[in-house]
Amino acid sequence: MRTLSASVIVGLASLLAGTTSPVTGAAETTRRVYISAVDSAGAQVTDLTAADIAVKEDGKDRPIVNLEPAVAPMQVAILVDDFGLGAFQSGVAQFLQMNLGRGQFSITLLNPQAIPVVDFTADVAALKNAVLRLGRRARIQPDGDQMLDAIGRAAKALGQRKAERAVILALTMAGGQPDSVEPRDVLNAIRSSGAMLNVVHVIGAELGMVMGDGPKQSGGRIEQAGTGDAIPVALIRIANSLQQQYRLTYTLPDGVKPAERLVVSTSRKGITLTAPTRIATK
Repeated sequence: MRTLSASVIVGLASLLAGTTSPVTGAAETTRRVYISAVDSAGAQVTDLTAADIAVKEDGKDRPIVNLEPAVAPMQVAILVDDFGLGAFQSGVAQFLQMNLGRGQFSITLLNPQAIPVVDFTADVAALKNAVLRLGRRARIQPDGDQMLDAIGRAAKALGQRKAERAVILALTMAGGQPDSVEPRDVLNAIRSSGAMLNVVHVIGAELGMVMGDGPKQSGGRIEQAGTGDAIPVALIRIANSLQQQYRLTYTLPDGVKPAERLVVSTSRKGITLTAPTRIATK
């Protein structure tokens, strides 16, 4: 009967050890969110490292696997509620110009019912034609339900697309005070889709629960603007934030169920993070 040499035994032991180690790692749950940061002057911070960040999910510290610049293509749903005044046309044009080549974009115009202008595309000509339709039109009576419904529909569409970097950009002059739409249903749709809700509103708009709390919960931004040149400036700030995002990856231990509550913080002084505070449990 042949006996195994010592070198063969060592080799088999190494092989068996190699087959068991991935099983432990595979039992962990990996979670990913997108964050951004600005300094005290409002400039984007581009040199964050994992050592600068701490993550708590459901109040418990979670180990960070990686923090890296976000490079995945964006899927951006742009919703325009402008009373028919065309006030957001220039800002949308600049936002798209800054982000061409970074993903796909759809545009929906509230008239006051939501009218799809262009579906998700990266085609420059199609986007240019869509922007042309955002100019001054007949005066429109605002309807807060229509904007909330449009946000909910955009979230569901992004969820169906399984977009990794899903973004909703809501531009409003009226706000989103509901009559028949349930705000919590819309917030749940945003959370389920993983979309980041960003809002640009003119001074005096009544945002309500969805547009007031949704950006904070989802890791987006709220920008207030007057009329004229202030609107494009607000959209440029959002574009800069999206361009300088990080993808944050962390893990949950084996057997720990994902939770909604999330706190992302930094140890660096003078830096403000934009990160979600509520995430899907799936």
